[in-house]
Amino acid sequence: MWEPVRFLLFSTVETFAAFVLMLTIFRVRALDYIWPALFIGLIMNLQSFILREETSLSFFAPTINIILFTLLITTVVRMPIIWAAIISITGTFLYTLFQAAVILMLFGTLTTEMQTSAEGSLAQAVTSAWVLAISWFLYKFKIGFTADYENLRFKWEYVLVIILIIGVLAACAFMFYVNNFFLSILFIALASAMFLYYALKTERDYYKKP
Repeated sequence: MWEPVRFLLFSTVETFAAFVLMLTIFRVRALDYIWPALFIGLIMNLQSFILREETSLSFFAPTINIILFTLLITTVVRMPIIWAAIISITGTFLYTLFQAAVILMLFGTLTTEMQTSAEGSLAQAVTSAWVLAISWFLYKFKIGFTADYENLRFKWEYVLVIILIIGVLAACAFMFYVNNFFLSILFIALASAMFLYYALKTERDYYKKP
């Protein structure tokens, strides 16, 4: 009974730590976006749990998470979609490396079964704590990459963002409908609604600029 709660709790902490790391590396203050990040993190981990427990498609979870991170950074943080994808992939890759190092130090081995165990939760907690500490250090001393992100923004990119949001919603809704997960469809719909709101708001603000 406690397995879903344990998985969602530690995975959401892990997802938030990864989000903080990916933004901090590019000198963006992640705590300004804490609530949308936590909400989308919960969505990510809900679909990861369902993919793991109810289907044989768990290998899709990392790809879906990178897409959702990209949409989150594009619509909420207001980064151009190309930079959002770069930040998402970079942050996810670095967090995975940190976690692999922590698991090796704690247990001396890397196994896929560890994800479903108490040892896996311990590894998630330790990794997240280290990543948040490192992120604080990087932000405190202004260490990271900077660039003129707006140079890679295209006027038509909000259309691409909306298409991606609708596509992800349709794909996830179909998959969950086949397995009869109405609550999951509701959560995905809420996440998509949030993305669409921020995407349209960003577009209005963009064209209001002098």
